[in-house]
Amino acid sequence: MLRIDFWNIAFIIINLLVLYFFMKHFLIGPVTKIVEERRQMVEKDLDDAARAKEEADRIKAQYEAAAAGADQEARVIIQEARERAQSEYDKILAQAGKDAEKKQKDAEKVIAMEREKAMEDLKLSAAGLAMTAAARLLSQQSGPGEDQKRYQEFLAKAAESGDGHD
Repeated sequence: MLRIDFWNIAFIIINLLVLYFFMKHFLIGPVTKIVEERRQMVEKDLDDAARAKEEADRIKAQYEAAAAGADQEARVIIQEARERAQSEYDKILAQAGKDAEKKQKDAEKVIAMEREKAMEDLKLSAAGLAMTAAARLLSQQSGPGEDQKRYQEFLAKAAESGDGHD
């Protein structure tokens, strides 16, 4: 039969308490400490990951802002370059127009001067021819018969000259 002895129960309780304190001190304490350290390490890693993600998001936002700014700046630079090129083109075109106009005026002046010179030469030649003709006429005897003969010679020479030039 089973006997319940007070001392036996007391020793079992004492043994259980000793075993409990012994396990708490040597087994549960270190395991709890290791679990707590691991929990803190995991929390720290999660915090570091969250901070790294926030930093990455911040850098990404800066990069996107810089890229958008660079695109806008590139558009502005291209527009300014186009405007400068158009302005330079307009200046060159205007200068070329002025140069062409000046050259045309200079050419017109030269042509006018050449025309005047040619007219003066023609007048001088005509005057010389008229003087030569007058001198011939005065040196030769004149009369109605002589005048008719000279007129016929002139017409013959003029006809020969006209046939040769056509």
